[in-house]
Amino acid sequence: MENTFEIGEIVVCINARRNWYKLGGLKRDEMYTVIGFNPYDNGLILKEVKSPGSGCNAFAAERFRKVDYNFAENVLEELQQKTQYGIQSEITHKLKTQKK
Repeated sequence: MENTFEIGEIVVCINARRNWYKLGGLKRDEMYTVIGFNPYDNGLILKEVKSPGSGCNAFAAERFRKVDYNFAENVLEELQQKTQYGIQSEITHKLKTQKK
């Protein structure tokens, strides 16, 4: 499998299941920073955790995915719209009650 990750990129762990070896604290759904690659199998060397089962302290690239920044931006935008609508509704309600 070809590795499409880059040094400095933030990745998310999608598989922290352990086989016969230890994973050195790797946790599913946690974010990690790529600082290098294993020259033998293109595994990821991470800043935050080290793989005790690898001579290069690398993890298999298949255990990670890229961060979907578009998804995060869409969620933030949706929350901002809902918050703004909620605040406007609250202000309108207060103004109406003050007029009475």
